Amino acid sequence: MPGLPPSWFEATGYDTSGPPADKPGLFTLLRADLEANRVGGGTLRNVLTVRFAAVFWLRIAESLGRVVPLLGSVVKQLNHVAFGCDIAWQADIGPGLILFHPTGVVVGPGCRLGPRAVLMQGVTLGSTPEGSASVGENVFLGPGSCVVGAVTIGDDVIVGANAVVVDDVGAGVVVGGVPARVLRRRQAS
Repeated sequence: MPGLPPSWFEATGYDTSGPPADKPGLFTLLRADLEANRVGGGTLRNVLTVRFAAVFWLRIAESLGRVVPLLGSVVKQLNHVAFGCDIAWQADIGPGLILFHPTGVVVGPGCRLGPRAVLMQGVTLGSTPEGSASVGENVFLGPGSCVVGAVTIGDDVIVGANAVVVDDVGAGVVVGGVPARVLRRRQAS
């Protein structure tokens, strides 16, 4: 990337090779994403939603980026222009991703999102020289929430609107505030 010294890439752990090779294939991911984004009605109605379209183009960028990084970056930019979400194809994003309102969502390279993550509008997941954000399974990130740096969020967590997560969060809790703190434990369902 122009403008950044090579040491920045080493310090942040920026991996230009893309997602892990053992990641599920494109159609497996798309099937899980479509199922997660089901809103009622037929399949065509679900495919035509903005929230699924943004995830669809993210998956295409991931797949192309593994083979030809430049193509992955071009499709990522087209997704950014069309839907307003800036999600790096190098991020490790599990199946079943839901972007209710994709505008303003930013996920940087090196970040990890577990299966069945829900991101509302304006969510930021990013990296610092210390590391990248890592989010577990079944996590809901509320509108405007921010997780930047070497922060790990456990499974089954709800992050409230506009929360700024600066410390690791254990599993099964609800967090909110600036900086985010545990508000309560989630009820077992």
